[in-house]
Amino acid sequence: MTRLLLAVGVVMVVGCGGTDGLADVAASRDADTVADSIAASDSEADARVTTREDSAASTTSSTEDTAVLIEDTAVLIEDTAVVVEDTAVPTEDTTVLVEDTAVPSEDTTVLSDDTSVPIEDTSAPGEDTVPTADTVSCDPTVDCSALGYECGVALDGCGAPHACGVCDPDMACTDHRCVSACIPTAASSSAGGGRCADLSEAWTGRGINVGYFPFRVRAPIEMVSGDYDGAADAVFARGPSRAGVVLQIIPVGAYVGLSSEGPWYDPPSGDCFPTGETCGSPTRSACASSSPPRRPARGGYVWGYAYAGASHMQGWIPADFTRLVFAGFDPDHPCALGPAGLDFEAASACGQPTVCHGTNRTCGAANPCSEGADDCGRTACGAASGGPLTPRAWHRTVGAPASHVCTTRTPPHPSVRCFANGSDADFFFVYPFGAYLYWAQNSTTKAWLHDGDTAQVYFHTRDAQGVLWDFVEVLSSGAPVLTPASDGSGGDGACASDHPESCDPCQHGGTCGWVQDVFLD
Repeated sequence: MTRLLLAVGVVMVVGCGGTDGLADVAASRDADTVADSIAASDSEADARVTTREDSAASTTSSTEDTAVLIEDTAVLIEDTAVVVEDTAVPTEDTTVLVEDTAVPSEDTTVLSDDTSVPIEDTSAPGEDTVPTADTVSCDPTVDCSALGYECGVALDGCGAPHACGVCDPDMACTDHRCVSACIPTAASSSAGGGRCADLSEAWTGRGINVGYFPFRVRAPIEMVSGDYDGAADAVFARGPSRAGVVLQIIPVGAYVGLSSEGPWYDPPSGDCFPTGETCGSPTRSACASSSPPRRPARGGYVWGYAYAGASHMQGWIPADFTRLVFAGFDPDHPCALGPAGLDFEAASACGQPTVCHGTNRTCGAANPCSEGADDCGRTACGAASGGPLTPRAWHRTVGAPASHVCTTRTPPHPSVRCFANGSDADFFFVYPFGAYLYWAQNSTTKAWLHDGDTAQVYFHTRDAQGVLWDFVEVLSSGAPVLTPASDGSGGDGACASDHPESCDPCQHGGTCGWVQDVFLD
């Protein structure tokens, strides 16, 4: 390799150590020649040190004996320089390392007290490179599962790509996880349809026209009644501090129908009650569109029911679309028609029409205008009793009524019992932890109430089957995330049975709905 003789090395040695240090370095030369060289350059060296301390820029000035421009190749400077070969010459503040006499690269910095000297790179590529940990050794293996990767590409320890798998056609690879390619749009709605005493959220059945979005279960997923903090496999058992329970673990291959938003009143003629019609015509439909929005998630959960391989119970399911895959474009999936099979599967999602195995129906076919006409106690439309607004002091507590072992119906769990209504001995299921809350009486479920919850009753009416229903506002809840309580201010002030316009339930994010009166103590 080419030797590099730097006059600047002389400056640094003289400035820091005098002639003693220089003599040590040049011991191999003839003593007389070295002495003459030192004497001749002494005064010049002192001048250069002074100049360097005053200005960093002066280090690049060219003088006859010391300034050297090194460009593309090494320049040998005879008589005035000292050969520096395979050794390091320390200065007071800086160490200049010349290794194997290779010319330093462009970004190498030679430091004196207050200046740096860039030296252009003349070495061959890769020459004198100091190896790093990555270049010394690497691990060419990669464990995609240990990284939590289902799909996409992972780099191994050597920087090489490794495929971690591909997703099914109905899924997309997102952040190395397979996620449902279609997640139907969720949106809130208050699309009308009538309300009892015009109370907020006291919907009648004709305004609640729920459809369902079908999803296939890709990995076991739990369904809960509300906030749950117990063991994952403890079905129908409350946790230590929350009232919710695990209703079931839905197995792989089963389906769930995720609920659309409840209020979806969209009659094609503009109103279910044309002139002269008081109870709503059964030949007219309460909704023209069969593509409602999906109900928004709450606390990371979505409301739905399980079917085709699981119990038809309804509850909250984690909004985990790596375990739930939209099945609406698969013609072999069973139609999602609701827990009782009386509803409809959403006609489209993600901009495409859905298709299912079986007979789907439209929203209008499932929801005639006559549905729910008696919800407010209108006896002319079939209600068994009127429905006056109840006093604001009417607070009730959720609890289970007396019940018996079911004889004609198969309960979803051995702890579930039955309650009679009229001649039907097994009319209601009685759960050991709470009761369903409905969008409207005799309509669709929307949440769970849990034993011990308290509620304000606003409306009290008996339907055509003789079932007594209450419209309630939750005042305290054992599952505050999934069944949040109101602050109760809607029943204050002038709110009373003769002043329903002064009542405004479900303020500040509370929960309101309809529940059978037998579940309130």
